[in-house]
Amino acid sequence: MQGQQSSQISFFGTIYDALIPKDHLLQRIHQAVDFRFVAPLVADCYCPDNGRKSWDPVILFKMVFLQFLYDLSDREIEDQVNLHLACKWFVGLMPEETAPDHTRLSNFRVRLGAEKFQDIFNEIVESAKRAGLVHDRLRIIDATHIEAKVDLFRLKREEEKKPEEKREEKYVDKNSPDADARFGHKTKKKSFYGYKEHIAVDADSEIITAVKVTPGNVADGDLFKDLVDKEAREATADKAYDTDENHGHLKGNGQKSSIIVKKNRTDENIVGQADKASQKERPKIEHKFGEQKKYHGIRRARYWGLFKVKIQVLLTCIVVNCKKIAKLIRDGISQQGKERLQAA
Repeated sequence: MQGQQSSQISFFGTIYDALIPKDHLLQRIHQAVDFRFVAPLVADCYCPDNGRKSWDPVILFKMVFLQFLYDLSDREIEDQVNLHLACKWFVGLMPEETAPDHTRLSNFRVRLGAEKFQDIFNEIVESAKRAGLVHDRLRIIDATHIEAKVDLFRLKREEEKKPEEKREEKYVDKNSPDADARFGHKTKKKSFYGYKEHIAVDADSEIITAVKVTPGNVADGDLFKDLVDKEAREATADKAYDTDENHGHLKGNGQKSSIIVKKNRTDENIVGQADKASQKERPKIEHKFGEQKKYHGIRRARYWGLFKVKIQVLLTCIVVNCKKIAKLIRDGISQQGKERLQAA
């Protein structure tokens, strides 16, 4: 049974307001993004009239939000919410209340699954669009690698101990504790073992508008059509996305293709059509990947399995989007947008 947030929290609002600085990051995110939509969105994950009353899903979601904001484990975020007033206020607990046990967070993530976290991500993006924060001028598409939570060197050493005639070509895949991870390539000569995060970024606001997660052996260009929304007037990406199919997809939707083409590309309908200025905006997406890896732990998978890595990536994208929305509003990009975002 789904629980509800305590109404007494408003009584302590003045205490929290007096002690938490107005420009604190959590204050700014709280003012910019209203997470109350989470409860009705995930209601079908709970039995409405059976079982013990659970924690309010908004509280649990805000705890996992903080967990990925600060790159903490389940146990660490439980401690942070119990010990730090700003975290306790943000999740919606009274000062004397104890945070949900760390095991609740793991159960909550599994209960919602990747599909519900995708819905939450989509709703935040849509609310930003309704607020006028996301523009349709240009989408930037790219992918980055995520290393699997696997001791790859140990697996390779174990294989090398075998006589050469008994070594298996796909030994790592068969013996890895992460059955979904695969080898991929960062460059022609440099490989990795794990997953890929594929995203689309709005060039003007730098908000992530779409995200997909695949094993590391999936080609970047195969995800292009899934990432470009029809509202975008133009899209750019690197040479890995230079295929007839991707150019044709944009043309069919009346969108301009500024995908960087390979040297052997000779089709006059494609070569020379790209906007060079748009192509020069591609580093914006690299900054987004850098932020996720430096501050939010996306460099390496937290979990085993595609299902859980998808949840990790979606929560990370939700976090960086909320940070960006809060920054845009703080910087006065759109005061009307702030009001529309809250209304949305």
